[in-house]
Amino acid sequence: SFNTAMPLRLIYLVDYASGDRDPNKNFDFLFAKRRVEFGPTGILGVFFPSNIFSPAGIRMTLSPTPTVSLMVSHRAFWLAEKQGAFVGTGMQDPSGQTGSFLGNLFDFNLRWNPTFSYWKRMSFDIGYTHLFKGDYFDKVANGAGSRDTNYGYTQVTFKF
Repeated sequence: SFNTAMPLRLIYLVDYASGDRDPNKNFDFLFAKRRVEFGPTGILGVFFPSNIFSPAGIRMTLSPTPTVSLMVSHRAFWLAEKQGAFVGTGMQDPSGQTGSFLGNLFDFNLRWNPTFSYWKRMSFDIGYTHLFKGDYFDKVANGAGSRDTNYGYTQVTFKF
């Protein structure tokens, strides 16, 4: 964290979640927090904390005003076990010959927390995520779904 006019924080991210060749023996991700670690959830939800290795990630948060915050992050992902399943997608190469590089995820989020009148019980988010897919998608899915993924969203949260 940096004590600057606009509070700035840099975070280095490393994650390792083991995998298994048997897709039925991976971590049950029902209770895992994904938004904080692996990008947005909702209809996108690409990465789960199971059979994932992400040694190179960085997140920056900046607060230009007390009510506005900006978050930008980048992560690179590999399979922890080449012969294991890419959990949540149904994709797996039991031979392990296709490699393990899943790709790079770029994530951006802008949040506004108004402080006036009844609006102070709400927060507004807008975000964008881009997944630069790795070779794994070309090789395992035979090119199907190998194009990069773009995901944009808006969100309103009501606080009670």
